[in-house]
Amino acid sequence: MPLLKLSCASCSAPLEISEDLERFACGYCGTQQIVKRAGGAVWLKKIETAVRDVQKGTDRTAAELALVRLERELEEAQEARATLVREADSKRAMANAGRLLHGLVPFVAVFLIGPFIIILLNETFSVLSVLVWLAACVGVPVLAFRSIKLPPIDIQPSLAEIDARIAQIHERMEMNRAILDAPPA
Repeated sequence: MPLLKLSCASCSAPLEISEDLERFACGYCGTQQIVKRAGGAVWLKKIETAVRDVQKGTDRTAAELALVRLERELEEAQEARATLVREADSKRAMANAGRLLHGLVPFVAVFLIGPFIIILLNETFSVLSVLVWLAACVGVPVLAFRSIKLPPIDIQPSLAEIDARIAQIHERMEMNRAILDAPPA
């Protein structure tokens, strides 16, 4: 069986190895090495270097996959935030609409019934009775409107939680982009 004459990848000591050998330890320095063959050339590579190269490739692949997953998580978090804000705005709008309706009903009642009450009480429309009627047309709906309080809609804790999650996703995305942007060694 022919022997290959090579130099150790770590200490450069002269080595003689058989052609079928794939892995061994240098007899001089003890460095674990693998035999690489390509295009008729044969050379030695330290196993730790080979493992480091594999680890870098694995890290890059993991970073690429993580970015895809993180982008999806970011979209979901942003949609959850938008939905929370939309629902709160909808609740506020419904509450305001109810409040306006409760102010409109007294206005219509005072506006329509007021002249009949004036006729029943005075039988004539005096300036004072018309002013009282107009004041009631404005005052009663305003009092009704102001007496109805809007329900508290506090989404700040939920928003803060979602915003913290979004910030964490952005941070993790930057870490993975840094792995992908690092030059291959």
